[in-house]
Amino acid sequence: MEYKRRSQLRPLLWDSTIQLPIEQVYTRLKIVSRGKSAIQIKDDEVNVFDIFKVPGIGEDVMTIVEGSPGIGKTTFCLKLAYDWAHGNIPFEFVFLLKCRDIDGDIMEAISEQLLPRDMEKSVEKLLHLMKDIRNQEKLMLIILDGLDELPEKSRHHVDELLQRRILAFCYVLATTRQERGIEVRKSAVFDIHLEIKGYTESDSIAYIRRHFETIDQSPKGEKLIEEMQQNTFLHALRNNPLNLLLLCVVYEDYEGKLPTSRTELYQVIVQCLLKRYCAKRNQPALRNDIALERKFEKEILALGELAWLCLLSDRYGFRESELDEFEGRYPGLVARELGLLYKEESLKRLKPEHEYCFLHKTFHLMHRRRI
Repeated sequence: MEYKRRSQLRPLLWDSTIQLPIEQVYTRLKIVSRGKSAIQIKDDEVNVFDIFKVPGIGEDVMTIVEGSPGIGKTTFCLKLAYDWAHGNIPFEFVFLLKCRDIDGDIMEAISEQLLPRDMEKSVEKLLHLMKDIRNQEKLMLIILDGLDELPEKSRHHVDELLQRRILAFCYVLATTRQERGIEVRKSAVFDIHLEIKGYTESDSIAYIRRHFETIDQSPKGEKLIEEMQQNTFLHALRNNPLNLLLLCVVYEDYEGKLPTSRTELYQVIVQCLLKRYCAKRNQPALRNDIALERKFEKEILALGELAWLCLLSDRYGFRESELDEFEGRYPGLVARELGLLYKEESLKRLKPEHEYCFLHKTFHLMHRRRI
């Protein structure tokens, strides 16, 4: 039930009223094997189900999946868990853990993030079952989503799993950005090394059509597809789900004025969100984008300060109480209402601490550079 609940995704992260089932937004991602495993590759693609059935490796396969920011690593993990919940993956147990929320050891993380608080006796039995090595042969998969977001204080707990000192007969699949993957592979031996490369051209076309069908603007989606095929500068943007989502949003507001680089795309999406904020509150349109940014200079600088403070403490978000305190120091601040932040649910079962995060880490870093 937990994985089915999480499968309701928000394709527009700043608009929580729009939710779609994962089967409607998940598009097949091209995965390229970069290890020396015996995975069967056809046309540079890997069937994700085959990564758990590699001949000669045994039943304790460890897989690392790398990918650039926004390429779809978290959606990939959610899709695996969703497929298991519907009986499409042959495991008896699948535990999808968000690394950002790991505070203690792996067993505590499973209890905190996945198990209902009103099932204490069942929790104890399950944890006892997991600790019994003989029962680990019942095919358990632990998915670690976002090793690059793991708090430093929890790193040694996860290392125990990756170095096979605990739960040594479980399957493990971990996702991370490439730069963190290099470090992880120095301290742990992965049987399979994969990289999510991104959308193919046909995938990106299907994504655009779904996006504009959702907002009842199908003709505009077809026009964007046509312009993308003609504009070679946009080809580098279409393989990344995050960039493609932002491109769709920009095209809603900036028809005929498409960005030609990733940097320009991020700058334009900020301007789009600021204009949408003004429109929702019937505020008069400003003369140009420079005047628009000046109007919200206080909010943008405040977000830059928060981004910097979070990076200093090795975090990618801030608790709601911290944002409340911060806004109290700046009367009239509307930083959380601009659409640059979204509230992310904590998966902890006890004392959940919901966080505000930027649309993506890329925006986090962009705002840090503004201070």
